[in-house]
Amino acid sequence: MDGGLLINKNADSLQMSVLEDDSLYLNPKAINLHVSMPCPLKVPFKNMFAPFVEEYNNKHKDFPMHCPDITDCGSADIGTMLETAMSEDDLPDIIITTNYSILFSDKFYNRFLKTGVYKGLIKDSYLKLLPESITNDLLKSNLGLLCFSSWSIVQDLTVEGMPQDIDSWKYILSSEAEGKLTVHGHLDKASFGIVYFLKKNFGDEAVAQFANNIADIKHFSQVIKRMGSSNLNKTALSLLPDVAVSKIPSNKKVKILNLKEGKVANPMVLIVKVSKEDKVKEIIDKFWSPEFTAMLHNGGCIMPDELKDDVNYFVPDFPYIAEDFENLEKTLNDEYMDHLQIDKIKEKETLGGVCGVH
Repeated sequence: MDGGLLINKNADSLQMSVLEDDSLYLNPKAINLHVSMPCPLKVPFKNMFAPFVEEYNNKHKDFPMHCPDITDCGSADIGTMLETAMSEDDLPDIIITTNYSILFSDKFYNRFLKTGVYKGLIKDSYLKLLPESITNDLLKSNLGLLCFSSWSIVQDLTVEGMPQDIDSWKYILSSEAEGKLTVHGHLDKASFGIVYFLKKNFGDEAVAQFANNIADIKHFSQVIKRMGSSNLNKTALSLLPDVAVSKIPSNKKVKILNLKEGKVANPMVLIVKVSKEDKVKEIIDKFWSPEFTAMLHNGGCIMPDELKDDVNYFVPDFPYIAEDFENLEKTLNDEYMDHLQIDKIKEKETLGGVCGVH
């Protein structure tokens, strides 16, 4: 099959097989899952879900569960799989992700999500708690929801000469913030959720101003290690996903800024094939179980029943971005890259590896 997608013909094998070109195998006689968790949740997810997979498969030996992401934290090949699939048989039965580049790619969204091959699932109790605007956008776009992945700005209090009353996202766009900001992410790609938020809330120049002020881009673990240290490359401010913020040791002299515009909240999307919905109920119930939701909560995610009335949450306008996501993402990313001080960043230490956080 084109695109490197192969099917595992050994129906008895429940392990992911990988060729030299990293092609991902699906098991044709199993329920196939793709679960993309942010890096900080990789180990908690494995510890939580692996025993369930083993228990489930012992009870359902005729049609077991195949979840490669227990060990792989979301295969980089999933994008190729979704874009080159010829039919639903070439795709996982359950997908959990915050990677909108995958969800809204033309070849996947228009062929398999918009047409109803997949269905978004939202827990009934969450529907009663979510703001109507968020619920409507999710339902219109056929997207389900497990939780929200959010971002925060963390100030290193050991860096002198900084204001102690920063209360707006606007600060990281100002000239005062130039060279004082480290961001978790990729060297060649912006976080869509962040740049979309900045553009929508602060105007046409916001993405350029943000990119220009970035002094460094590092994996969150390196950013946290620098905080409060004597490392010359540490910065006063760090923009991190909250799943990473939750890992900052309590002895670090930092504070999480409380910003009046609120939090960027990207839904962790849950979708299932309509043709398999009846067969995956036990698995979905696990994702909505107290144990699984506690794992997400303890890892820094915001659960739908934890949304606060006094906090603004910026959630992407899914019906709008789904219309022409690939061009929108390219436009924002080009603007970001055009103003990123890439040469200065490359002069610093080599960028560490990252898992996808969007």
